[in-house]
Amino acid sequence: MNARFFRHLAAITLIAGASVRTPSFAVQRTTNELEWLKQQAHTAIADGNWDVAEQDYEKAITLAPQDAALRSELGAVLTKAGRLPDAIASFQDALRLAPHNMQAQLGLVQAYRAVPNYEEAKRILALAIREHPKSPEPLAAMGDFEIQQQTYDRAVGHLKASLALAPANTEARNRLAAAYKAKGDLENALAELQKVLAGDPNNGLALFLRAQIRADRNEDALALPDARKVVELQPQVSRGRILLAKILVRVPQDASKEDAIKRCSEAVRTLEPVVAKESGSKAKDSETYFLLSRAYHCAGNEEEASKATAAFEEVSQQERNAKENETQAIHLVEQADEAALKNDLPGALDLLQQALDKDPRCGAAYSMLAKLYYSSGDIEKASEAVSKALELEPHQPDFLYVQGKIFEKQGKLDEALSSFAQTTLINPRESDAYFEMGTIYQQRKDFSKAITAYKKALEISPQDPDYRRALASLSNSAPVSP
Repeated sequence: MNARFFRHLAAITLIAGASVRTPSFAVQRTTNELEWLKQQAHTAIADGNWDVAEQDYEKAITLAPQDAALRSELGAVLTKAGRLPDAIASFQDALRLAPHNMQAQLGLVQAYRAVPNYEEAKRILALAIREHPKSPEPLAAMGDFEIQQQTYDRAVGHLKASLALAPANTEARNRLAAAYKAKGDLENALAELQKVLAGDPNNGLALFLRAQIRADRNEDALALPDARKVVELQPQVSRGRILLAKILVRVPQDASKEDAIKRCSEAVRTLEPVVAKESGSKAKDSETYFLLSRAYHCAGNEEEASKATAAFEEVSQQERNAKENETQAIHLVEQADEAALKNDLPGALDLLQQALDKDPRCGAAYSMLAKLYYSSGDIEKASEAVSKALELEPHQPDFLYVQGKIFEKQGKLDEALSSFAQTTLINPRESDAYFEMGTIYQQRKDFSKAITAYKKALEISPQDPDYRRALASLSNSAPVSP
């Protein structure tokens, strides 16, 4: 079953009462309509209307089904919309049409990083670098990936190689500076940032990184104008405001009282929008309130400083509790797994309930609950539990696989196939999902698809005897196609 399920493919309406057209006229009309749909999609993307953009691309694909670029652009839209399994399927469709399409490869990497499946992302990046040795983009993407993986020396190597091919790429140069900074090579980081700012004095990221480095080196007089510029350029970005406030509250020892109050009052004004944004969010940051407390105190407003200090202590305690509860919940899930292996179902269920009391957002606990309910035959409770797990982590392949097994048990075979297909899109190494797809296709007497699925499972796990027996049995008994 195609993994891009639930899609609505709108029909192209024909003009009523049209006279007979010549073939060339029909081709021109199709070309014009295709270009119009692409323009409409680009407009929708600019406005952030992902659903509209998706519909336009789907219509365009019906007009040009062999156009790999259209499928790649659709994949990018689906990635932005958070529809990651569908995005992966679209990029894979593009690569089936054009196996070496670099944009489809890089789009697929981004989708896998978002899932996340870092192993698959790295594999595709390495392939893209081999297939496009003269292109800077795969090298830059690999460098960015390696920064995320904290392998900074490798990131520096790939980013330098990318810049050797495209020296004017400021995004790659900023990444290189970030990699140097992360590995502690501040001089080289500053040198790269200077190159960026020489050509683009208002580059917000370069200014932010340079201000960070200078602040870390206690060069506050040099860091301050950069930080102010960052907030001026990107007033909505919290991290720039927090950095500026951090620098402002470091009042020089020789500053007058009036200058100190002026700096700290500026810090208060800088932080207030951040606090306002966080006040309506669960993701409060204790550092913000700590800085705000210092700023109020320095500005001479002790009443507000006291309130900010109390908020800092409260948020800090919440952060500590959340971290401790998350760690304890994972430990309890591991204990529940051990209890389940010993056939201690009541003990396992009790441990899982304790885990959820500690951390109600522990998807692994809900997934384990689903497995235990499934094994005990309580399919309704299993379904409820796995649904909660997927609400928390919608792209976790283990949760999707469990959902597929539950659908299969309920006789909802279309839904089961969809869940297993999503599992294999997110984790192409998930051999059990291919095996389950094979069993469903075999039940439906779709022997060709069943054999394909069994072969894929065996290709991934060649030593598995169940896969081998299933494929051998079906291959020997399946009707031969005429």
